[in-house]
Amino acid sequence: MGTSGTPFIALLEPTALPWERHSPPDEQPHAASIPRTFIDAMKVRTEVFVQEQQIPQENEFDSDDARCAHWVIYASVNKTVQPAVTDPATGEILRPRQSETQSLPIGTLRLVPFPHAPHPVNGGVYVDEKLVSVSSESSTASTTVATSTAAATASEVTESKEPAPIPPKPTFAPDRPTAFHDGIEPYVKLGRLAVLREFRGRGIAAQLVHAALDWIRTHPDYFDPSPTERGFEQLGMEQPGSAAAGVPATPPKWNGLVCCHAQEGAVKAWKRCGFQVDEGMGKWFEEGIPHVGMFLRVEVDRSVKKV
Repeated sequence: MGTSGTPFIALLEPTALPWERHSPPDEQPHAASIPRTFIDAMKVRTEVFVQEQQIPQENEFDSDDARCAHWVIYASVNKTVQPAVTDPATGEILRPRQSETQSLPIGTLRLVPFPHAPHPVNGGVYVDEKLVSVSSESSTASTTVATSTAAATASEVTESKEPAPIPPKPTFAPDRPTAFHDGIEPYVKLGRLAVLREFRGRGIAAQLVHAALDWIRTHPDYFDPSPTERGFEQLGMEQPGSAAAGVPATPPKWNGLVCCHAQEGAVKAWKRCGFQVDEGMGKWFEEGIPHVGMFLRVEVDRSVKKV
């Protein structure tokens, strides 16, 4: 299999996704109703996270996917569709090899809009978005404990054969302050960054991250918190039409703060894109894999309005 041409990136804005969590991308019962870009994103995520990192298939699709923007990068790949046929006696080629160029999804990234669930607990062990335990101090031993806990919990979920319900979208609530986040400021979150093994080391991850950052710089009010979002009463705000005298009904705007929950093994890749580790967030475990929080602030251009 060879590659040719310049990779191109497709964007899928938030859309309804009738996804069956237990089924792999090629076996989705409602595939006709699911955008091809998202199916391709899940093919990459399944190969990287499910097959390579052993995360349960049913835990890979989560409550944020339908409200995310997704980027998928494609490469033009030359694939053999019919091998050459040769004469076994003489070695003469009776029929030459036939090949065709196909667009192969090789990497993906998603952008989760505001609001978000609370920052993970330092030392927390999370399985399918749920906190199942809190490990001791971050160490090899605690990583082993976290992995074992995640595997046991995932096994229980799989054996039940009942798909876990997708939780509702989070509502705003003041969060604990960290080194880069005051606990209140709206932020967007990049995640599910995945590149197929054979295409790593070529800057594909950086292309995806920069494509997302370039897009949100020029679409800042696309992900501004809405006045109708629930939870802003905790800042003394009420929904329009019921605001108390002198209390603003408009929530704070997104001001370029971007977060990622990075696997420890991917921290260097995120740093190359400008992100810094937030020591105040600590370390936690998602599906047995240690994660840390990272932040970046970008300059936004509000002269471009969402259409």
